[in-house]
Amino acid sequence: MCALAALGLAGAGTAGGRAVAERSRLGDEIDPLFFAGDRVEGHPLVAVLRRSGDVEFVSFVYGDCAPLDDTGCAPPVEVQVWPACRRSIALYDSSPVGLDLERTTVRGVPGAVLDGGTRLELQTGRSTVVVFADSRARLTRIAGSLRPLDGGAGRGSALPAPAAGAVEGRLAC
Repeated sequence: MCALAALGLAGAGTAGGRAVAERSRLGDEIDPLFFAGDRVEGHPLVAVLRRSGDVEFVSFVYGDCAPLDDTGCAPPVEVQVWPACRRSIALYDSSPVGLDLERTTVRGVPGAVLDGGTRLELQTGRSTVVVFADSRARLTRIAGSLRPLDGGAGRGSALPAPAAGAVEGRLAC
């Protein structure tokens, strides 16, 4: 089983700084590592998590939730950043299950809206950025606030073009 390791809690200074350190451990597989800042839609950055093992990604968790039962709950906003060599929107082209997928372009890069407008996946650089929120309008606003931890594309500016082969799912790790 893959473990989630907490990299930082409460406050972008701590969480963001630890995420930068995590970025260096992932090498060039995730480049750039995007997040949405200290707060998103009124929700503070409460954790930065890394899943490692059979899959690798970094997750920025915004806000808290109150589970109603043993199944847990999803945070109000989450931004995951995956290596594009492991996750790309091309995966959905060969899915045997019919998906409610809408191709789109956001900030100059290709993407897909899924799950009834509660998930947005963007191909940028060597990364696949996955945003989870409760509405399409919120996804759009969050996508506008994405920025790399190490500088580069600022809020609202065009995101880096996907690396060659990323969109088609042919990027090597």
